[in-house]
Amino acid sequence: VIHNPPEVERLRSRGVMPVASVSEVPEGGTLVLRAHGVHPELLREAERRRIRVLDATCPFVQRSQLFARRFAEDGRVVVIVGDPAHPEVQAVAGHAGGGVLIVRSPAEAAAVDPIERAGVVIQTTFPRAEAEGVVEALRGRVADLLVNDTICEATEARLEAALALARRVDVVLVIGGRNSSNTRRLLEVCAGSGVRSRLVQSPGEVEPSWFSGIERIGIATGTSTPDWLIEAVLEKIPRDPS
Repeated sequence: VIHNPPEVERLRSRGVMPVASVSEVPEGGTLVLRAHGVHPELLREAERRRIRVLDATCPFVQRSQLFARRFAEDGRVVVIVGDPAHPEVQAVAGHAGGGVLIVRSPAEAAAVDPIERAGVVIQTTFPRAEAEGVVEALRGRVADLLVNDTICEATEARLEAALALARRVDVVLVIGGRNSSNTRRLLEVCAGSGVRSRLVQSPGEVEPSWFSGIERIGIATGTSTPDWLIEAVLEKIPRDPS
């Protein structure tokens, strides 16, 4: 939800306010955690301020957090394969405590100092091919390496379906937030197939000229895209684009 600006604004209009820190929540108020998860210190602060917490962390992300904690408790260096700026990665790192490495490319992994024992978790939305390259490079730097494949199966299935769709249509609209990593990845996959692809964040962005001479239109949606937004975008597509 947090990566879909139209939905965030809809919720804001109903009194649900996005906040960047616990300090913005009134004491005794209610805090809903984003799907990417949060640093454990945030939860401790919420408890100190008697804030009710509704945990909406994605189950796949919770699994990554659990594996990271277990690796750390076992005395292993925790290696997170992913984007260091991504909120999910930052939250998982917090659950691992100290001794965390974050790598996003085989080159970075190959440059890591030799490690005796390490455990790997992977950002749930990280491209599998890239993750496999990073893990392969790590095997040359870590004597005892354990890997937990924490890539989200639903995200992978969505990418595969989007690619199959792109091969059957003349243009693909990817509906979702521009700051959503899985939405951007959908766009990359569709565009990479050679089909004309457009990322649409709101209905007002749809241009009738996109569909001139088009026979088949494909629709792909990010995981954070609500049904009402999908329907609103579909309403903007000309029924007779010719």
